[in-house]
Amino acid sequence: MRKKEGKWKTLDGVLDEIWKMLKRGATHYHDPFHWPVLGTTGKEGPSMRCVILREFIEPDRVLVCHTDARAAKVQEIASFEKVSWLFYHPKRKVQLRISGRAALHAEDHFADRQWAGTGISSRLNYCSIEPPGTPVDSPSSGLPDFLLHKAATLLETEKGHQNFMAIACRIDSMDWLVLQVLGNRRIPL
Repeated sequence: MRKKEGKWKTLDGVLDEIWKMLKRGATHYHDPFHWPVLGTTGKEGPSMRCVILREFIEPDRVLVCHTDARAAKVQEIASFEKVSWLFYHPKRKVQLRISGRAALHAEDHFADRQWAGTGISSRLNYCSIEPPGTPVDSPSSGLPDFLLHKAATLLETEKGHQNFMAIACRIDSMDWLVLQVLGNRRIPL
């Protein structure tokens, strides 16, 4: 930990570590930054959910996640584009709060590039019959019968493309916090 603390003593060092953590979160499934919380504002007030960080575009300071176009968060972002992200790394005791404006991408070059990079198991999420959040009588995947109990093919999951949407959020502000026994370290960026 001592080695990392040296990097966290300057603003440039903190930013460098943040960018590294976001890049790793986007590319490593088991990294805690791969599973951030995304907060939106809806008719009923704030709404939060875990998403998967799919890409971090450092030069543009853009975070990317994917969603089903029928999900409630799509309407929330369409109505109010300001969103918040919460990342937490339990081993390093780093909390990162990010705010920015989200853009919805469907049936455009950006969305097509994101879809092309999406694996079969992830594509299955967009093949459900009912929109996310639809009340059900019992736990269900929501997948059509022809996709149940077998390994789907790339061609079979192509049907989900119509429900696929990418969310790209340009970072406007960040709040970095490291929890330490001898005093937390924080800096709003």
